[in-house]
Amino acid sequence: MIACLKQIKVCLHLYAGMVLLLFTVVIGGAVECQARVDDSKITIVTPADVARKRAALVDFTWGKGGFPATKMPSSVQRSVQSPVQGLKNLARVDTLRISMAVGLIGMSHQFVPKHSNRRLAILHLGHTSTCTFNDGLAGESDVGIRKTLLSLLSKGFTVLAVYMPQQTPEDCREHHDQLFNVVTTGNPMKFFLEPTIVSLNYALSGRRHYRDVSMIGFSGGGWTTTLCAAIDPRIKTSIHVAGSLPIYLRWGWTFGHTEQNLDSFYGIAGYPDLYIMGAFGSGRSQLQVLNRHDDCCFGERQHNSNEAGATFESAVRAYETRVRQALKKLGAGSFRVAIDDTATRHMISGRVIDKVILPALN
Repeated sequence: MIACLKQIKVCLHLYAGMVLLLFTVVIGGAVECQARVDDSKITIVTPADVARKRAALVDFTWGKGGFPATKMPSSVQRSVQSPVQGLKNLARVDTLRISMAVGLIGMSHQFVPKHSNRRLAILHLGHTSTCTFNDGLAGESDVGIRKTLLSLLSKGFTVLAVYMPQQTPEDCREHHDQLFNVVTTGNPMKFFLEPTIVSLNYALSGRRHYRDVSMIGFSGGGWTTTLCAAIDPRIKTSIHVAGSLPIYLRWGWTFGHTEQNLDSFYGIAGYPDLYIMGAFGSGRSQLQVLNRHDDCCFGERQHNSNEAGATFESAVRAYETRVRQALKKLGAGSFRVAIDDTATRHMISGRVIDKVILPALN
């Protein structure tokens, strides 16, 4: 029986063998309890568990349509004007558009270097108010996206720069929670993943041969990186910056947008399981970067030590250790967390680009 009392913030409910966290919301004097998956326990023990959960997530997300392994962009414009200024070692830019269900269009750019290292890096923008990779110029806020792109190109990477749905220059909206009101085969979670997966299908098609595929994402792009790496093992190295924390370490407003805490999805695999899935495999690795002084998400300012029963760093290091131990038992893959003390807000700092991301890719 669920006990929801005004004086408590968290309830526990045992349902169908799964422990759910319930937090209370006071509305007009009444108390409403809303379930949240408790992902504090790692449920992956064997490689078969990874395969089973991956298949379950694909089935939930795409339903009878299945994983879009062969789907290609609906259009490709080659040699367009670069949407980002001042890039070096740039031969050309192609713009990809991806048709999805209910008329949604995903979008990405392929930045092709003059001098290639034959490596592919996906760079995911995530949520931004201006929907541009050209940050830090012409008065735009500098969150480090353009600097990351510049650094990748200068090293010879071909870069797939991917937008979130309804966060493109052609369809830039502040929120997209309404997507979860759409009736579609599978689940609207697919709208967040398909632009990356289909863009990757295109980049790897034909005569293109890359030594490996990496993915870097910031904020909502970091969240997307976590999910794409868990579902698509073609991504060898994944780096997510200020993109997620396990649900059991969130409270109140820090649960985030619907796609970040959808119970039916994370009931299959919570964040620690997703980190393992994204890191597991021969030659695979995952790096999570958290900004200690983040003014938005997943930093020390947003951490509630009373609720977590531990300081920010202790709580982070605890799940990092458990994920690493699980990967050691699985026998392949690596995971680590870097806490950036130099970032002053929600951003990818210059130090992280130079001292963390580029070395991790090498």
